[in-house]
Amino acid sequence: MAKVDVLIIGAGTAGEYAAGTAKQYTDSIAMIEKGPVGGDCIFHACIPTKALVHAARAYKKMKTTGFFGLPTLSNAAEYKKVKAFKDRIVSGIATGRDERWTRQGIQLFRGNASFISPNEVKVADEVIKADRIIITTGSMPAVPPIPGLKETGYITNIEALDLQHAPGRLAIIGGGPIGVEFAQVFSAFGSEVHIYEALDRMLMGEDEEISQAVLGFFEKQEIGVSISVAVSGVESTSCGKLIITKSQDGKEKKTEYDNILVATGRRPAIEELNLSAAGIEAGKKGITVDPSLKTNVPHIWAAGDVTGTFLFTFVAGEQGKTAVMNAVGGKNIRLSYDVLPRATFCDPEVASVGLTERQAMEKGYDVRVGKFDYANLTRAIVSDETDGFIKVVAEGGSGRILGGHIVGIEASSLIHEVAAAMAGGMSVSDIGSTLHAYPTLSEGVRYACQAAM
Repeated sequence: MAKVDVLIIGAGTAGEYAAGTAKQYTDSIAMIEKGPVGGDCIFHACIPTKALVHAARAYKKMKTTGFFGLPTLSNAAEYKKVKAFKDRIVSGIATGRDERWTRQGIQLFRGNASFISPNEVKVADEVIKADRIIITTGSMPAVPPIPGLKETGYITNIEALDLQHAPGRLAIIGGGPIGVEFAQVFSAFGSEVHIYEALDRMLMGEDEEISQAVLGFFEKQEIGVSISVAVSGVESTSCGKLIITKSQDGKEKKTEYDNILVATGRRPAIEELNLSAAGIEAGKKGITVDPSLKTNVPHIWAAGDVTGTFLFTFVAGEQGKTAVMNAVGGKNIRLSYDVLPRATFCDPEVASVGLTERQAMEKGYDVRVGKFDYANLTRAIVSDETDGFIKVVAEGGSGRILGGHIVGIEASSLIHEVAAAMAGGMSVSDIGSTLHAYPTLSEGVRYACQAAM
């Protein structure tokens, strides 16, 4: 039996941040990981998908260089080579992560972790006893119980990233960030793509104007989208897979595809942990934690996607660090998620922070909204990136910024000016009266704030 001060179950983003923080307090640390160290972000999510998004965007740009008086691309892309590029990026970031931790004296156990008591965890033939345990096992794709789906076959983001060729005809179930990003990637490389979303709009968590704008951009890019449509069944055919859909008025439709990508969200990776042996409480969203990330068992904490709070890599990392500071460092840190920027890396990008216009109204605020179109930004005009707008939601009277919503080039970067302003309690007047360099995209944030004054 191995004995350690701190045991970290899961070596993804939250687990690695936890391990690095734990080294500040003790040298008696162990990690358990059944897959490659680095987790989904490196191998199945952030890094590989953004590599493909970047490649798709570059490819589309190469075909429109005539705008700049330059030769346009005449050769078609070979998706197999694009995948090889993606694999090189992932390999470069992933290589050596195991050794990095073992060199620091952290014991690394490989296999599935399973509690056998509140202080003991079994992995393979080894039992590890720990004074404090941090659970950071992350999440996995959630697959809806659609009749015939399992029998017919489908892919998730994991298998989609390993495809050697872009599918000829691809159905995507789910119009959230994952579905949206993959739709544009495969569409750029020649796939005929159609998204099916059961709710009444894509990117349901975004401001309604943002969702509508993205739908319009998809129509221009010839990506099919069906909203308020449920996939009621899937069948195999001699040539592919048949999607059976039902609209709200009860009308049924059947459409054939070569492959089906399920992008209907995530669920906590807790099934193999045997949480009941440790008395740990959990629900459908994940392990139950208090604001300090402690579970109902006094010496066990949880961090990252497994808690079901906010499924973002940067949140997982901060939670992993905070959980260890509280568990081992004796702190009582409680994270605030009041200012939480997020981004969807479609083309053009979508990024948001704070309240949407509707949410602000529902909370009873006197809402003022300011917008500015990319089409009126000099930098966007000269770079031929005029799709989109910047929207600021503010409180009437005080001008306090309640939220920011951007669809357009570099939205994922621009949103942080709004986030920083919110964190600092700044008003639209503060940003609107601050000089911005010309010609830059960030001027759009200033002008949107001026429109809300």
